[in-house]
Amino acid sequence: MEKTRILHLITRLPIGGAERLLLGILRNLDPTQFESVVCCIQDRGELAEEAEAMGLPVIALNMMQRGGHDRLVVPALRKLMRDQRIDLVHTHLYHANLYGRLAARKEGIPAIASVHNTYKKRKWYRHLINRWLARDTFVITAGSEDVERDLLEVDRLPKSKVVRLPNSIDLSRVETTMGVAEAKQHFGFAATDIVIGTVGRAEEQKGHAFLLEAFAKLRQRPDGERLKLLLVGDGRLLPQLKESAANLGIAKACCFPGSIAHLAEVYRAIDLFAMPSLWEGLSLAMLEAMASGLPIVATEVGGAHDVLGDNRFGLLVSPHDAGALETALVKLLDAPDACARMAMAGKARVHADYSVTALTQQLARLYRAATERDHASRRK
Repeated sequence: MEKTRILHLITRLPIGGAERLLLGILRNLDPTQFESVVCCIQDRGELAEEAEAMGLPVIALNMMQRGGHDRLVVPALRKLMRDQRIDLVHTHLYHANLYGRLAARKEGIPAIASVHNTYKKRKWYRHLINRWLARDTFVITAGSEDVERDLLEVDRLPKSKVVRLPNSIDLSRVETTMGVAEAKQHFGFAATDIVIGTVGRAEEQKGHAFLLEAFAKLRQRPDGERLKLLLVGDGRLLPQLKESAANLGIAKACCFPGSIAHLAEVYRAIDLFAMPSLWEGLSLAMLEAMASGLPIVATEVGGAHDVLGDNRFGLLVSPHDAGALETALVKLLDAPDACARMAMAGKARVHADYSVTALTQQLARLYRAATERDHASRRK
Protein backbone atom coordinates (compact mmCIF):
# COMPACT_ATOMS: atom_id res chain seq x y z
CA MET A 1 0.00 0.00 0.00
CA GLU A 2 1.32 3.43 -0.96
CA LYS A 3 2.17 5.70 1.95
CA THR A 4 0.25 8.93 2.59
CA ARG A 5 2.49 12.00 2.30
CA ILE A 6 1.52 14.59 4.90
CA LEU A 7 2.63 18.22 5.07
CA HIS A 8 2.76 19.35 8.71
CA LEU A 9 2.62 23.14 8.59
CA ILE A 10 3.41 25.51 11.45
CA THR A 11 4.58 29.13 11.68
CA ARG A 12 7.97 28.11 13.12
CA LEU A 13 9.43 25.63 15.61
CA PRO A 14 10.51 27.47 18.76
CA ILE A 15 10.47 25.74 22.13
CA GLY A 16 6.75 25.85 22.88
CA GLY A 17 3.77 23.68 23.71
CA ALA A 18 2.16 23.33 20.28
CA GLU A 19 5.57 22.77 18.72
CA ARG A 20 6.49 20.01 21.19
CA LEU A 21 3.09 18.43 20.58
CA LEU A 22 3.78 18.36 16.84
CA LEU A 23 7.13 16.63 17.43
CA GLY A 24 5.40 14.05 19.61
CA ILE A 25 2.91 13.34 16.82
CA LEU A 26 5.71 13.01 14.27
CA ARG A 27 7.63 10.66 16.54
CA ASN A 28 4.64 8.37 17.00
CA LEU A 29 3.16 8.24 13.49
CA ASP A 30 3.44 4.82 11.85
CA PRO A 31 6.22 5.17 9.22
CA THR A 32 4.82 2.24 7.26
CA GLN A 33 1.63 4.23 6.58
CA PHE A 34 2.71 7.89 6.57
CA GLU A 35 5.56 10.00 5.26
CA SER A 36 5.90 13.41 6.89
CA VAL A 37 7.27 16.69 5.59
CA VAL A 38 7.55 19.61 8.04
CA CYS A 39 7.28 23.21 6.85
CA CYS A 40 7.81 26.44 8.81
CA ILE A 41 6.33 29.56 7.23
CA GLN A 42 8.94 31.76 8.92
CA ASP A 43 12.38 30.53 10.00
CA ARG A 44 13.08 27.07 11.42
CA GLY A 45 13.25 27.60 15.19
CA GLU A 46 15.11 25.67 17.87
CA LEU A 47 13.16 22.40 17.57
CA ALA A 48 13.82 21.92 13.84
CA GLU A 49 16.97 19.93 14.56
CA GLU A 50 14.98 17.52 16.71
CA ALA A 51 12.61 16.86 13.81
CA GLU A 52 15.54 16.33 11.45
CA ALA A 53 17.08 13.90 13.92
CA MET A 54 14.00 11.73 13.29
CA GLY A 55 14.93 11.69 9.61
CA LEU A 56 12.24 14.19 8.61
CA PRO A 57 12.77 17.03 6.13
CA VAL A 58 12.20 20.50 7.61
CA ILE A 59 11.60 23.25 5.07
CA ALA A 60 11.64 26.93 6.08
CA LEU A 61 9.98 29.39 3.70
CA ASN A 62 11.49 32.38 5.55
CA MET A 63 8.36 34.38 4.77
CA MET A 64 6.01 36.52 6.87
CA GLN A 65 9.07 37.92 8.66
CA ARG A 66 7.45 41.25 9.42
CA GLY A 67 4.21 39.74 10.65
CA GLY A 68 0.82 40.47 9.13
CA HIS A 69 -0.40 39.29 5.76
CA ASP A 70 2.11 38.01 3.21
CA ARG A 71 0.51 37.37 -0.19
CA LEU A 72 3.49 35.26 -1.33
CA VAL A 73 2.94 32.50 1.25
CA VAL A 74 0.04 30.74 -0.49
CA PRO A 75 1.80 30.48 -3.90
CA ALA A 76 4.94 29.17 -2.16
CA LEU A 77 2.93 26.55 -0.27
CA ARG A 78 1.10 25.46 -3.42
CA LYS A 79 4.43 24.90 -5.17
CA LEU A 80 5.76 23.01 -2.16
CA MET A 81 2.68 20.77 -2.10
CA ARG A 82 3.15 19.93 -5.77
CA ASP A 83 6.91 19.41 -5.52
CA GLN A 84 6.56 17.16 -2.46
CA ARG A 85 3.56 15.26 -3.89
CA ILE A 86 1.52 15.98 -0.75
CA ASP A 87 -1.67 13.99 -0.15
CA LEU A 88 -2.85 15.71 3.05
CA VAL A 89 -2.10 18.94 4.93
CA HIS A 90 -2.17 19.19 8.74
CA THR A 91 -1.83 22.77 10.02
CA HIS A 92 -1.12 24.12 13.52
CA LEU A 93 -1.76 27.60 14.99
CA TYR A 94 -3.46 30.58 13.40
CA HIS A 95 -1.24 31.63 10.48
CA ALA A 96 -0.50 28.08 9.38
CA ASN A 97 -4.22 27.27 9.67
CA LEU A 98 -4.97 30.26 7.43
CA TYR A 99 -2.33 30.00 4.71
CA GLY A 100 -2.15 26.20 4.74
CA ARG A 101 -5.86 25.73 4.21
CA LEU A 102 -5.99 28.39 1.51
CA ALA A 103 -3.20 26.65 -0.40
CA ALA A 104 -4.67 23.18 0.12
CA ARG A 105 -8.06 24.42 -1.09
CA LYS A 106 -6.55 25.77 -4.30
CA GLU A 107 -4.61 22.53 -4.84
CA GLY A 108 -7.61 20.33 -4.11
CA ILE A 109 -5.82 18.61 -1.21
CA PRO A 110 -7.66 17.63 2.00
CA ALA A 111 -6.70 19.59 5.11
CA ILE A 112 -6.95 19.13 8.86
CA ALA A 113 -6.45 22.17 11.11
CA SER A 114 -5.52 22.08 14.80
CA VAL A 115 -6.51 24.87 17.21
CA HIS A 116 -4.51 24.84 20.45
CA ASN A 117 -5.63 27.96 22.33
CA THR A 118 -8.83 29.64 23.38
CA TYR A 119 -9.52 33.11 21.99
CA LYS A 120 -8.15 35.96 24.06
CA LYS A 121 -9.62 38.67 21.82
CA ARG A 122 -12.43 38.15 19.38
CA LYS A 123 -11.66 39.48 15.90
CA TRP A 124 -14.75 39.34 13.72
CA TYR A 125 -12.83 38.96 10.46
CA ARG A 126 -10.89 35.96 11.78
CA HIS A 127 -14.11 34.24 12.79
CA LEU A 128 -15.60 34.85 9.36
CA ILE A 129 -12.47 33.48 7.67
CA ASN A 130 -12.43 30.42 9.94
CA ARG A 131 -16.09 29.74 9.17
CA TRP A 132 -15.47 30.07 5.42
CA LEU A 133 -12.36 27.87 5.43
CA ALA A 134 -14.09 25.23 7.53
CA ARG A 135 -16.32 24.35 4.58
CA ASP A 136 -13.34 22.82 2.77
CA THR A 137 -11.52 21.54 5.86
CA PHE A 138 -11.96 17.85 6.64
CA VAL A 139 -12.01 18.49 10.40
CA ILE A 140 -10.75 21.07 12.90
CA THR A 141 -9.27 19.50 16.03
CA ALA A 142 -9.72 21.28 19.37
CA GLY A 143 -7.04 20.93 22.06
CA SER A 144 -9.48 21.19 24.98
CA GLU A 145 -13.17 21.50 25.83
CA ASP A 146 -12.88 25.30 26.01
CA VAL A 147 -11.23 25.46 22.59
CA GLU A 148 -14.03 23.29 21.21
CA ARG A 149 -16.58 25.68 22.74
CA ASP A 150 -14.89 28.66 21.03
CA LEU A 151 -15.00 26.92 17.66
CA LEU A 152 -18.68 26.01 18.02
CA GLU A 153 -20.01 29.16 19.70
CA VAL A 154 -17.68 31.94 18.51
CA ASP A 155 -16.70 30.72 15.04
CA ARG A 156 -20.11 29.00 14.80
CA LEU A 157 -18.72 25.93 13.09
CA PRO A 158 -20.96 22.90 12.59
CA LYS A 159 -20.41 20.13 15.14
CA SER A 160 -19.61 17.71 12.34
CA LYS A 161 -16.47 19.71 11.56
CA VAL A 162 -15.00 19.80 15.09
CA VAL A 163 -13.23 16.94 16.84
CA ARG A 164 -11.92 17.32 20.37
CA LEU A 165 -8.43 15.83 20.68
CA PRO A 166 -7.02 17.00 24.02
CA ASN A 167 -3.45 18.26 23.93
CA SER A 168 -1.24 15.38 25.03
CA ILE A 169 2.39 14.73 25.82
CA ASP A 170 5.20 12.39 24.87
CA LEU A 171 5.80 10.62 28.18
CA SER A 172 9.37 9.74 27.21
CA ARG A 173 10.27 13.44 27.37
CA VAL A 174 9.88 13.56 31.16
CA GLU A 175 12.08 10.55 31.88
CA THR A 176 15.51 11.19 33.41
CA THR A 177 18.03 9.39 35.58
CA MET A 178 19.25 12.65 37.15
CA GLY A 179 18.80 12.90 40.90
CA VAL A 180 16.92 15.73 42.60
CA ALA A 181 19.99 17.21 44.29
CA GLU A 182 21.96 17.21 41.04
CA ALA A 183 19.08 18.81 39.13
CA LYS A 184 18.70 21.55 41.73
CA GLN A 185 22.42 22.19 41.77
CA HIS A 186 22.34 22.65 37.99
CA PHE A 187 20.18 25.75 38.52
CA GLY A 188 22.17 27.03 41.49
CA PHE A 189 19.87 25.72 44.21
CA ALA A 190 20.75 23.73 47.32
CA ALA A 191 19.39 20.23 47.81
CA THR A 192 17.37 21.47 50.81
CA ASP A 193 15.77 24.35 48.89
CA ILE A 194 12.05 24.14 48.07
CA VAL A 195 11.76 25.05 44.40
CA ILE A 196 8.54 26.43 42.94
CA GLY A 197 8.74 26.33 39.16
CA THR A 198 6.93 27.07 35.95
CA VAL A 199 7.61 26.56 32.26
CA GLY A 200 6.27 28.91 29.60
CA ARG A 201 7.09 31.72 27.22
CA ALA A 202 7.75 35.07 28.87
CA GLU A 203 4.60 36.60 27.40
CA GLU A 204 1.46 38.17 28.86
CA GLN A 205 -0.54 34.95 28.37
CA LYS A 206 1.55 33.01 30.89
CA GLY A 207 0.82 35.33 33.85
CA HIS A 208 4.34 35.27 35.31
CA ALA A 209 3.87 38.67 36.96
CA PHE A 210 1.23 37.20 39.29
CA LEU A 211 3.49 34.29 40.22
CA LEU A 212 6.32 36.69 41.07
CA GLU A 213 3.98 38.67 43.32
CA ALA A 214 2.74 35.51 45.04
CA PHE A 215 6.29 34.26 45.52
CA ALA A 216 7.38 37.56 47.09
CA LYS A 217 4.69 37.05 49.75
CA LEU A 218 5.72 33.43 50.29
CA ARG A 219 9.29 34.54 50.97
CA GLN A 220 7.99 36.31 54.08
CA ARG A 221 7.14 32.95 55.70
CA PRO A 222 9.37 31.72 58.56
CA ASP A 223 10.90 29.16 56.17
CA GLY A 224 10.91 31.65 53.29
CA GLU A 225 14.69 31.62 52.85
CA ARG A 226 14.46 28.03 51.61
CA LEU A 227 11.95 28.92 48.90
CA LYS A 228 13.29 29.44 45.39
CA LEU A 229 11.59 30.24 42.07
CA LEU A 230 12.52 28.73 38.69
CA LEU A 231 10.95 30.39 35.61
CA VAL A 232 11.91 28.54 32.43
CA GLY A 233 11.17 30.20 29.10
CA ASP A 234 12.21 33.03 26.85
CA GLY A 235 10.14 35.86 25.40
CA ARG A 236 9.56 39.56 25.07
CA LEU A 237 8.73 40.10 28.74
CA LEU A 238 11.81 38.39 30.18
CA PRO A 239 13.73 41.64 30.91
CA GLN A 240 10.59 43.10 32.51
CA LEU A 241 10.11 40.02 34.69
CA LYS A 242 13.71 40.18 35.90
CA GLU A 243 13.22 43.85 36.74
CA SER A 244 10.02 43.02 38.64
CA ALA A 245 11.85 40.36 40.64
CA ALA A 246 14.47 42.94 41.59
CA ASN A 247 11.81 45.49 42.57
CA LEU A 248 10.07 42.88 44.74
CA GLY A 249 13.34 42.06 46.48
CA ILE A 250 13.36 38.42 45.34
CA ALA A 251 15.89 38.51 42.49
CA LYS A 252 18.47 36.42 44.39
CA ALA A 253 15.87 33.71 44.99
CA CYS A 254 14.84 33.52 41.33
CA CYS A 255 16.41 31.72 38.37
CA PHE A 256 15.59 32.71 34.77
CA PRO A 257 17.49 30.20 32.58
CA GLY A 258 15.62 31.06 29.35
CA SER A 259 14.36 28.36 26.98
CA ILE A 260 15.37 24.76 27.59
CA ALA A 261 14.60 22.16 24.93
CA HIS A 262 14.72 19.05 27.12
CA LEU A 263 12.72 19.63 30.26
CA ALA A 264 13.00 16.37 32.21
CA GLU A 265 15.82 17.75 34.38
CA VAL A 266 13.81 20.95 34.92
CA TYR A 267 10.88 19.02 36.36
CA ARG A 268 13.27 16.97 38.51
CA ALA A 269 14.58 20.20 40.09
CA ILE A 270 11.07 21.47 40.94
CA ASP A 271 9.11 20.63 44.11
CA LEU A 272 5.86 22.49 43.32
CA PHE A 273 4.70 23.43 39.82
CA ALA A 274 2.65 26.59 39.24
CA MET A 275 0.77 27.47 36.06
CA PRO A 276 -0.39 31.11 36.40
CA SER A 277 -1.65 31.47 32.80
CA LEU A 278 -4.31 34.05 31.95
CA TRP A 279 -5.63 32.00 29.03
CA GLU A 280 -4.70 28.61 27.53
CA GLY A 281 -5.93 25.76 25.41
CA LEU A 282 -4.51 22.96 27.52
CA SER A 283 -1.02 23.54 28.92
CA LEU A 284 1.45 20.85 27.86
CA ALA A 285 3.92 22.06 30.49
CA MET A 286 1.30 21.40 33.17
CA LEU A 287 0.70 17.89 31.79
CA GLU A 288 4.44 17.19 31.69
CA ALA A 289 4.84 18.41 35.27
CA MET A 290 1.99 16.14 36.38
CA ALA A 291 3.51 13.20 34.50
CA SER A 292 6.74 13.91 36.38
CA GLY A 293 4.91 13.45 39.69
CA LEU A 294 4.77 17.12 40.70
CA PRO A 295 1.97 18.73 42.72
CA ILE A 296 0.18 21.39 40.69
CA VAL A 297 -1.34 24.81 41.27
CA ALA A 298 -2.98 26.11 38.10
CA THR A 299 -5.29 28.90 37.07
CA GLU A 300 -8.72 27.73 35.93
CA VAL A 301 -8.29 28.53 32.26
CA GLY A 302 -8.61 26.45 29.11
CA GLY A 303 -8.60 22.74 29.79
CA ALA A 304 -7.07 22.91 33.29
CA HIS A 305 -10.36 22.03 34.98
CA ASP A 306 -10.83 19.04 32.65
CA VAL A 307 -7.51 17.62 33.81
CA LEU A 308 -7.45 18.62 37.49
CA GLY A 309 -11.12 17.99 38.19
CA ASP A 310 -12.53 19.54 41.38
CA ASN A 311 -9.06 19.92 42.94
CA ARG A 312 -8.60 16.13 42.89
CA PHE A 313 -5.40 16.12 40.84
CA GLY A 314 -4.16 19.64 41.56
CA LEU A 315 -5.38 22.94 42.95
CA LEU A 316 -7.27 25.39 40.74
CA VAL A 317 -7.27 29.15 41.34
CA SER A 318 -8.69 32.18 39.53
CA PRO A 319 -6.45 33.89 36.95
CA HIS A 320 -5.12 37.43 37.57
CA ASP A 321 -5.02 36.70 41.32
CA ALA A 322 -1.63 36.60 43.06
CA GLY A 323 -3.30 36.16 46.45
CA ALA A 324 -5.11 33.02 45.31
CA LEU A 325 -1.84 31.61 43.94
CA GLU A 326 -0.11 32.28 47.24
CA THR A 327 -2.93 30.67 49.27
CA ALA A 328 -2.90 27.51 47.13
CA LEU A 329 0.89 27.19 47.28
CA VAL A 330 0.79 27.61 51.07
CA LYS A 331 -1.82 24.86 51.28
CA LEU A 332 0.50 22.45 49.48
CA LEU A 333 3.59 23.53 51.42
CA ASP A 334 1.80 23.02 54.74
CA ALA A 335 0.34 19.58 53.94
CA PRO A 336 3.18 17.53 52.40
CA ASP A 337 1.44 14.13 52.76
CA ALA A 338 -1.78 15.27 51.06
CA CYS A 339 0.33 17.09 48.51
CA ALA A 340 2.23 13.89 47.66
CA ARG A 341 -1.00 11.87 47.30
CA MET A 342 -2.46 14.47 44.96
CA ALA A 343 0.73 14.48 42.89
CA MET A 344 0.69 10.70 42.47
CA ALA A 345 -2.98 10.75 41.48
CA GLY A 346 -2.24 13.46 38.92
CA LYS A 347 0.65 11.45 37.50
CA ALA A 348 -1.56 8.40 37.04
CA ARG A 349 -4.25 10.50 35.36
CA VAL A 350 -1.91 11.97 32.77
CA HIS A 351 -0.28 8.62 32.01
CA ALA A 352 -3.72 7.09 31.47
CA ASP A 353 -5.51 9.84 29.54
CA TYR A 354 -3.06 12.34 28.03
CA SER A 355 -0.42 10.34 26.21
CA VAL A 356 0.50 11.54 22.71
CA THR A 357 0.57 7.88 21.63
CA ALA A 358 -3.22 7.65 21.95
CA LEU A 359 -3.65 11.08 20.36
CA THR A 360 -1.56 10.05 17.36
CA GLN A 361 -3.65 6.92 16.87
CA GLN A 362 -6.78 9.07 16.71
CA LEU A 363 -5.09 11.44 14.27
CA ALA A 364 -4.01 8.53 12.09
CA ARG A 365 -7.67 7.48 11.79
CA LEU A 366 -8.58 11.02 10.73
CA TYR A 367 -5.73 11.06 8.20
CA ARG A 368 -6.97 7.81 6.66
CA ALA A 369 -10.59 8.98 6.59
CA ALA A 370 -9.63 12.27 4.92
CA THR A 371 -7.54 10.65 2.20
CA GLU A 372 -10.10 7.88 1.60
CA ARG A 373 -12.85 10.46 1.10
CA ASP A 374 -10.57 12.42 -1.23
CA HIS A 375 -9.78 9.31 -3.29
CA ALA A 376 -13.47 8.42 -3.48
CA SER A 377 -14.41 11.90 -4.71
CA ARG A 378 -11.70 11.77 -7.39
CA ARG A 379 -13.02 8.45 -8.68
CA LYS A 380 -16.50 9.90 -9.27
